[in-house]
Amino acid sequence: MIGLIFGPPGSGKGTQAAHVEREFKLSHLSTGDILRAEVKRGSDIGKEAERIMRAGDLVPDDLIIRIVQGILRDPNVSSDVLLDGFPRTLEQAKALDAMLATEGHKVDFVIAFEVPEDILVERLLHRAKVEGRADDTRDAITERMHEYRNLTARVLDHYRKAGVRVEEIDGVGEVDEVFERIRNALEP
Repeated sequence: MIGLIFGPPGSGKGTQAAHVEREFKLSHLSTGDILRAEVKRGSDIGKEAERIMRAGDLVPDDLIIRIVQGILRDPNVSSDVLLDGFPRTLEQAKALDAMLATEGHKVDFVIAFEVPEDILVERLLHRAKVEGRADDTRDAITERMHEYRNLTARVLDHYRKAGVRVEEIDGVGEVDEVFERIRNALEP
């Protein structure tokens, strides 16, 4: 099973992905966590990603596609996955579809969070303070919201047109409330 958890920065993808992972027995793969780990290691990919993320830009498609391909081909990674933070662009979605098709798989569902932008900005500024995340500056947040609206939202349309089950979830509320909405949407 292949699922995507989708939404603008600060919508709760990472928090809810952990719950979905446990409840539905999926391996949670967060491209943001993977990139931050590369930054911390000081790898070439990490240095490039750090420069890009500090500017609030998305990591280039070719770089993130190569990273995800490597992860999905890793024999130690379950074939039942929940991708968090990928795909973010239409090109990435098409690349993912092609990768999965070679293995006889496809995206089975998409969880798409809906949260008003003012709440997202508030959450991200709070996260920046609590977690010390340098990529959550006001300017970077504004740029990521712009990127999301202009690039990433097209991915939802791509999957809807392909007949993939897209569940739009109200991402406002307590963590357990939001997860209950997800559980109700995904259970048969």
